[in-house]
Amino acid sequence: MDPVSIQVDVQLSPAQLEAIARRAAEIVAAASAQQSDPRSPYLTIAEAAEFLRTRRQRVDDLLSERLLTRVKDGGRTLIARAELEAYLRGETRRARRARLVDEAA
Repeated sequence: MDPVSIQVDVQLSPAQLEAIARRAAEIVAAASAQQSDPRSPYLTIAEAAEFLRTRRQRVDDLLSERLLTRVKDGGRTLIARAELEAYLRGETRRARRARLVDEAA
């Protein structure tokens, strides 16, 4: 069966168009509110390197220098995304940890 192509012209008043736009915005807002942030709050070392746009070795160095805090999960080493964001803002480790504790409370 061959597809059929038709053209339909619809004329809407500005008020009708506005009502459609408002309803579409409501649907999008409701869908967004139902979804939580799909990003994990923790990153692996490889993900952290990608996030920082650097080499994995640089992340290992930051961990060894205690400029970033490692979180162990079994055999995996994880780094808090919030700590990486704070590091990029130039916050000191002490300030980052204090803010993370405040956010957790």
